[in-house]
Order: sequence, then structure tokens, then C-alpha cells
Amino acid sequence: MNLDKIAEDRIFQNNTREEIKRWGNRLQYFHYMRSRGGHNCEGDSFCAYFRYADRKDLGEKLLQLGVMLNKLEEGCIPFDPTVSYSFDDLDKLRITINQYPDLEQPQHIIISGYKVHIWVLPNSFELSVSGAKAGLAYKVSEDDFQVCMALEKIFESLDWNTIVDDDIKYQVHCISKELYPELFE
Repeated sequence: MNLDKIAEDRIFQNNTREEIKRWGNRLQYFHYMRSRGGHNCEGDSFCAYFRYADRKDLGEKLLQLGVMLNKLEEGCIPFDPTVSYSFDDLDKLRITINQYPDLEQPQHIIISGYKVHIWVLPNSFELSVSGAKAGLAYKVSEDDFQVCMALEKIFESLDWNTIVDDDIKYQVHCISKELYPELFE
């Protein structure tokens, strides 16, 4: 057993080999991400990662998608997982961008009518798609794939192939040509 790969029975637990091969061969920006397993509230998704240089560049790139970064409002509290909060503070908690603690994470947003989740990381941001089909919040479907195809047209029009962060291709849960070449034949 190769510890650098997910076992086949787990890869194809939620989707068929044919679906995953077709998706992988058609998508240019997004990758099918099989859930790592053992993590609460984590499911399969399609993800694309894009690099940014600094705060200004991040804001400009997200604005190209129609996404504005929101400043933390006065009275709100940046969430810290090591702190216990009072019941009265719960409505004030906000999840912020680690390297820019005065900015909220975009999280669940709409881009051109499609539900997308954005998470800002140091030097890159992730766009993830899942759950487009009702009742499949932790699985991906053909509906999600079609959302990715539509979003990829937007990325292409923005010439974002120059800012793709390819590092994700080497993470075990990313079904990529680099780690799973047999699914790209």
C-alpha cells in the first residue's frame, strides 16, 4: 500500500471512476479533493488555488470576481480557538484572515450566481465548490462540476492561469495527474 495515495476503494466511495476521470481531464483550474477522512464537517469538494502578492493584490484579485473583503466591524471580536467566550460574545465573533486580522474571511459567497466558498491562506486563496445538489453538502456531483466549468471560463477571461497555485497537486487528498496519473489516461 502506498501511503502517499488514497486507497482506490475510498477514492471511489462517493463517485465513480468514470466521473472522476472525466472531471480530472476536463478541469483546468479546479481539482477533485477527496475528503481526508476523520475530520468533522469535511467532505469532498472541487478546489482551485490562486496566488497573491500582498493585501492590495488579494483585494484586487477578489474584486475581479465581485468579492469585497470586509473590514472587521467595531465591536466585533476576531475568533480565537484558544479562548472561551461568553454567551453574550457569540454574536460578535468573526472569522478573520490570519495575516490580516482586521479583515473577515470571505467564506460562503456568490460569484456570477454560483455558491462558492473562499478561504484566504498565506500567499494564496482557495475557491471550493460542493453541495450544489440539494442534500449533498459533503459530496460533489455533476452539478458541482458544471459550476466549476462555468467558473473556469471566468478565470480564463481574467488570465488567471498565470496565478494558479499548483502546490495543492502534491497533497494526497488532491486527485491530480501528479499523484494519480492512472486517472488521467
